[in-house]
Amino acid sequence: MQNQGASGSSGPLTNEEYDRIYQVIYGVLEDRANLPHACMFFAIAGSYLFNKVHKIAARPVAGAMLLCTEAPVGAPPNVLCIGKQDQGKISFDENNFHMWVQTEHHIVDFHSPLFGDGVKGPFTVPRKRFQKARTSEAQTLDLSQAGDWFMLPDPDLSTHFTDLFMERPSSVDLLKAVDAWYKPFPAPLAKMALLDNYGKVEPLRLAAPAAVGNW
Repeated sequence: MQNQGASGSSGPLTNEEYDRIYQVIYGVLEDRANLPHACMFFAIAGSYLFNKVHKIAARPVAGAMLLCTEAPVGAPPNVLCIGKQDQGKISFDENNFHMWVQTEHHIVDFHSPLFGDGVKGPFTVPRKRFQKARTSEAQTLDLSQAGDWFMLPDPDLSTHFTDLFMERPSSVDLLKAVDAWYKPFPAPLAKMALLDNYGKVEPLRLAAPAAVGNW
């Protein structure tokens, strides 16, 4: 399944459908998580909605990611590495990793509009959607054009993090909130609120920084 056309998307979702999932997950996590580093929740919640609501088989996958964010003329490309990078070698561990959604034909990352918020470096990362056909992945680590990407997945780490997530009652409660609030675009969202740790009612809102364009 692939939507293409006026929305500019080349993935399984239109831009509007992608934005709705991204916005709902962000809205549930706002003030409840470290959003620039919440890729695990975005991946697990995104996979859940793919399977339950959009009827697209998907799973959360963990590992490392490389993304060329800019290729200035006459200068080396800017390459974002989410994981571990040492002397040209890419790896990951339980403290340095990324997590995304994988379908049969696509990689979808609902956390990508927030990449720049977690970057400590000399370059900025645009707030763009990431939906890529798996066949478009670079064959080597030599990423030279903006939008070039490379993933280093690990099935064992993926299972470990998913199991760990599901063992945390607070994470499961927030996942249930995503499930209860989410409606696919263009259906309107009902008003919904969550209780904080002190019993205060906090209305959910769609306030995520807008994604502008696609990788």
